[in-house]
Amino acid sequence: MLKVKVLLMLVLSALLTACGDTNIVNSIKFVQTIGYDAVENGVTSSAIIANYEEQGKSKLEFYVTESKSIYDSMPKLNMKLDFPIEYGQLRMALFGERFARKGIKTAIESLIRDPKISSRAHLGVADTEALKMLNIAENRNDPYFMSDMIEQNIRYGNLPRINLHLTFFDFYGSGRDFFLPHFTEERGEIKLDGIALFKEDKFKTKIGIRDSFLMKLLTEDSSNGSIMVPVKASDQAGDEYFLMNSIHSKATYKVIQTGPPASIDIRVKLDAQVKDVPQWIDLTSSEQLALLETSIETYCRTEIRKFIALLQSNDVDPLGLGDLIRSRSKEWNPQEFQKHYKELSATVSVTARIIRTGAGG
Repeated sequence: MLKVKVLLMLVLSALLTACGDTNIVNSIKFVQTIGYDAVENGVTSSAIIANYEEQGKSKLEFYVTESKSIYDSMPKLNMKLDFPIEYGQLRMALFGERFARKGIKTAIESLIRDPKISSRAHLGVADTEALKMLNIAENRNDPYFMSDMIEQNIRYGNLPRINLHLTFFDFYGSGRDFFLPHFTEERGEIKLDGIALFKEDKFKTKIGIRDSFLMKLLTEDSSNGSIMVPVKASDQAGDEYFLMNSIHSKATYKVIQTGPPASIDIRVKLDAQVKDVPQWIDLTSSEQLALLETSIETYCRTEIRKFIALLQSNDVDPLGLGDLIRSRSKEWNPQEFQKHYKELSATVSVTARIIRTGAGG
């Protein structure tokens, strides 16, 4: 009998707790996506909030406010709402270009200090005002549209792994710079068109989707992503192209000399799938498969060298080469490394193996 009473008390307790949670949720507005734009006297904050009218259905609400800083943006937003707002469901923070170029340190620290915000939340940079981009996202009636776009491009596209936690690590890590997804507008739609590279906390430059693929090869063991690779027949003057998908890749780094200037060796191994090849390519021919593998190796090696030179010319280090040198040198000095960063030399080798083929024409 005692066991029955205890069980009954536990069940009633769970029901009361569930009822309490429901009442709390119904009394709070959860921000799913927020945007920040720099204005003359402070910052414009824009927020997308999903109002769940009934199970399985939601109506998006859009709010905009101006404040002196990010710190008082939430109180200002609260003044426009009938319920208090929380960031517990926040999955996307978007920075307008002007805001990002002035520096986003305050925003990162504000977001990372809030224990209710997931470390897997995403950040991004727009090539226009964040307010304008969020207006487009609102029209899709999906509060998580931009964060889902980032997730699917990490899983299946050319975007390297990135989230609030990794951004925080790169920002405060010695000898490395962070990066964020970059968005633009195309024919009234939001488009993920590359990566925004930062120096300290300021947006410095942007790279496109092809270079995003190269950075993915260089920063993680990738299992997706694709680029067009040129190939030329011996009896042809110009190049034709085929599509190369990464099945698996691994990059290894070796410090040759800690410097200054430093010298490193980068080796990339790549298992690939090829498709949409020129009509004269016979995928059953081992000789022509070898030609495609050589084309991949030559192209990737050349483009990686160009990419590293681009990073050096913009004085940004998203690959964490400074951190690599630091780990191999007891006398590493961040200022000294930065001073000679543009003189760093990198030898690059790529080994490609085609393990899948697709019909092309």
